[in-house]
Amino acid sequence: MYVTVFSNMHFLFVRLMIFQWSMATCYVASQTADDVKNLTIKLFKTDEYSKIVRPLKDQSQSVKVFTELILNTIIDFDERDENLKISCWLSISWHDECLKWEPEDYGGLTFLALPQNDTWRPDIRLHNSFRTFTGLGSSNVLLRVSYIGMVLWEPYQILEATCEVDITYFPFDTQECPLKFSAWSYNNEEVEIIEGLKGIYLDEFEENSRWSMVDTTSDSETNDGFVIFKMKMKRKSTFYVFYILIPIVLLSFLNVITFALPLSSGERASYAITVILSLALFLTIVASEIPKNSDTIPVISVYITAILALSTANVITSLLESRMASRDKNKDPIAPGYMTLYRLARICQCKRNGKSHPEQDIEWKDVVAVVDYFLFWLFFVLTFITTVVWFVIANRGGQSE
Repeated sequence: MYVTVFSNMHFLFVRLMIFQWSMATCYVASQTADDVKNLTIKLFKTDEYSKIVRPLKDQSQSVKVFTELILNTIIDFDERDENLKISCWLSISWHDECLKWEPEDYGGLTFLALPQNDTWRPDIRLHNSFRTFTGLGSSNVLLRVSYIGMVLWEPYQILEATCEVDITYFPFDTQECPLKFSAWSYNNEEVEIIEGLKGIYLDEFEENSRWSMVDTTSDSETNDGFVIFKMKMKRKSTFYVFYILIPIVLLSFLNVITFALPLSSGERASYAITVILSLALFLTIVASEIPKNSDTIPVISVYITAILALSTANVITSLLESRMASRDKNKDPIAPGYMTLYRLARICQCKRNGKSHPEQDIEWKDVVAVVDYFLFWLFFVLTFITTVVWFVIANRGGQSE
């Protein structure tokens, strides 16, 4: 039954488009202003057309309303407030059995342009509206009526809709936002909202500087009387890569350089603290760009937190090494474990103990230098692995959405 109805409506749509084209391109010499006046008098006075009555002779049936969305542009997508703002217009059509006439009786007049408030219209509303709950169109908008009763209404709108945001893979994330429409005052037995042939048209779409359109879908929930238009958008990540990600990665490797800075310079602790404060600043910047919710945590926040943990360990280690370097080996003998670590470092550095540097002359500062050597490579490996794992997860996760 539904397929049959759809096919019939498709045929009416095709006829409606043909009528529109003929109205715009053909000139009928016998049409006059009096023909239009006589027709409007006949429809609205003689036939007593009422816009509060559903346009069906049999009121037990439902009015089938076809709805399509022509997307113009994405004005803004506020991830923090979870608000999508777009400019578009809806193409809404239905069959009005009370608006019919014979063209030959009115100089071949096949189409009539009427103010939208003069005829019956389905009071279609955006259910997931973000700010205001208003009707479509305005009193200045005209709708087109064909002589067979097909009505075409195209109200232009600035829509603001709520959109649940998943920022797990920020800034490589993909978001899907639905626009849910229904005839608010009618139930499904009175007005049936059905998606059009294509759902969302992108012929007039202008690309947004922050988001690219990946896919669009539409669906009719016939039981609930809804038409849902969905837009799948992918974030353009170039800005975030250059101004956030690259500086964070570079700062993370500055942690490693801490152990290349001589302890005798006296600047190691202050250097390590400066790096950790810089990372904390970038964590604040990232937090300001994403929604404040606890449902999902961005992978980049996990990465920065891990680097902050390494940076904290870096500061603690630097302070402990400063204390170790101040020891006197006559009062605090170097333990065998430190000596083993010293020998291992000499082997890794392809060096051997010679007469010029016997082991009995080793000081605590030499032990600290050995510890710096191993900590340098340990922190380098941990930072490298953490960075690669984060990038792979974020990139693959964003592509798989």
